[in-house]
Amino acid sequence: MKHWGDVFRFELWQLFHRKAYLFVTFGVPLLAVLAFYGYRGYQDWRAGADETPPADVTPQVAASPLGYVDRTAEKLFPPPQSYPSVDCTPSREEIAALSAVGAPSEQRQAALKRLASPYCAREWVRAYADVEAGLAALDAGEIDALYEIPPSFVQGGEVIVYVGALNVQAMETQKPFEDFLLRSALYNVPAEQYEVLYLRLRDPAFVVEHRLGTSGEAETRNETRAWALVYAFGLLTMLGMMWGGGYLMQSVVQEKESRVVEIVIASVRPLALLAGKVAAMGLGALLQIGTLGGTLLYLGARAGTVSAALGDVHIGTARIVLALVYFVLGFLLFGSLMAAIGALSGSVREAQNFVVVVTLPAAIPFFFLQMFAEEPSGALARVLSLFPLTAPLAMVMRLVVSDVPAWELGLSLGLLALGIAGAVWLAGRLFRVNVLLAGALPSWRTLPRLLLRG
Repeated sequence: MKHWGDVFRFELWQLFHRKAYLFVTFGVPLLAVLAFYGYRGYQDWRAGADETPPADVTPQVAASPLGYVDRTAEKLFPPPQSYPSVDCTPSREEIAALSAVGAPSEQRQAALKRLASPYCAREWVRAYADVEAGLAALDAGEIDALYEIPPSFVQGGEVIVYVGALNVQAMETQKPFEDFLLRSALYNVPAEQYEVLYLRLRDPAFVVEHRLGTSGEAETRNETRAWALVYAFGLLTMLGMMWGGGYLMQSVVQEKESRVVEIVIASVRPLALLAGKVAAMGLGALLQIGTLGGTLLYLGARAGTVSAALGDVHIGTARIVLALVYFVLGFLLFGSLMAAIGALSGSVREAQNFVVVVTLPAAIPFFFLQMFAEEPSGALARVLSLFPLTAPLAMVMRLVVSDVPAWELGLSLGLLALGIAGAVWLAGRLFRVNVLLAGALPSWRTLPRLLLRG
């Protein structure tokens, strides 16, 4: 293993002179941060210019007029004009109160109660005496959609909508109309209770699932958070391994094409050459996913809606360490396989034709994202986390959302170590039989004989 450190330093120096690597590692995170704060600044500017409360607090407003017919026996939804007149324009102080984070103040409650009055919907909600009158207005283009509230609404909640042909704007009226129904139903609720009821009923449920584990204890799960964690960690792991392996393969092929490897291999043993390349590219890939993952966490923590949807995400140090271990082992496996592909190829274009043999099996867990989020301990998830080619990605996707038994971790790591040993032996053997040197490439028929040659 002499001179592997020299190879490591040289390959790392070469990697940091690749424009593509520098752009992905540092340019993409920088552009993401600039875009995030640029968009947030634009939103703040729009909020100041329009002087409107935040969208998560203010009642929804339709962009185009809609009509409705109330056929309930109790006439539960009177026309907006029939309600007492109120001022529907918030003051600067009320905008500040509505934008404040924390316990609702009296001013905030009163402002929301007034702004959510059905009377404030009079500009875009029109009541009709019967369906025939509403359909006539729809045909005349006075409204974009007509909603019919049948007598059975209280029992079943069914509402019928009539829209014109190819009217895209009509599809955007459903949420505002549901909001109008909610305003009407809560009209007589006191202001101090209105905000809690209005906001909760507008987004009625945040589902957290409790599954019974093998021990009989309830296991709390949030499907949205689980899917997001599986996707984010799986994507970072796969991209890190594939990008690093791709750089390694390109390095091997380019040295073959330029015939530099003939000089290098005369003074450096093949295994030391392979070890130096894999270590350098692995460190580069780890830095790459570190910057991308850190940027993702940084922006996610500052995006209020994202952090609220994910809830209190706590993965734990042990799982992070295990995820890093699987990344390193996965890169050793795929890096060695990529080096072997490079050793068998005469050009970068030829090598890219063989990459799918490695990348396709590695990406199989990504085809089952939903399964890993919902059933991380299912039979298929377990099999994929044990098979060496799919284990690095599959086990990381399981670890971030569930507890994996120690015996499965041990078996998975053992099988992965065997796979790495086989990949390193294959790549080192290809180096040793001088297929990296210029000349005719071995055929598939003669390749086994060359590999077994002492």
